[in-house]
Amino acid sequence: MLALMAVAVLSGCWREDEADLRGRLDRWFSIGETVAFHANSDCVAAAFRLVQMQVKSPLSVASAAPQALRTLSRHGAVALDNPRQAPDAALVEVMNTDRSTGMMMRRAALEGRLCMNNETESAFRYALDNPRTVLAFDTESATLMLLDPHTGLLVVARGAAEWL
Repeated sequence: MLALMAVAVLSGCWREDEADLRGRLDRWFSIGETVAFHANSDCVAAAFRLVQMQVKSPLSVASAAPQALRTLSRHGAVALDNPRQAPDAALVEVMNTDRSTGMMMRRAALEGRLCMNNETESAFRYALDNPRTVLAFDTESATLMLLDPHTGLLVVARGAAEWL
């Protein structure tokens, strides 16, 4: 009985592997080769080349933070595509509009960075400041995604989920 409990506790700390992450994200993005992937019990970070630079239709796309928050509350996931606003500024607007969701997104970004190598962190920072980047978030897994059409990358960040 103790062995089963230990396995259950340890499995709760395990993060999804690369194949699981790709499978989950592939419904929303056309993912190509993996550029980087790292996961541990505290974070997940990945960068994937994209085959196409568009968000697939199963993921709703909003053009402003208030609309994105409404969609997120209804569907649990959303992409925010506002070419006049970089994702970093959009995160601030989300935080000012809905502190709880904004903090969840911010935590995913900050904790996810702990698993990033130098190249992934550089791509992440560049994408955050690029107004052409599409910001996406999935509340179920607390995963933040940045689709950067300039570099052709999808950068993914996720922190510890036990607080969800």
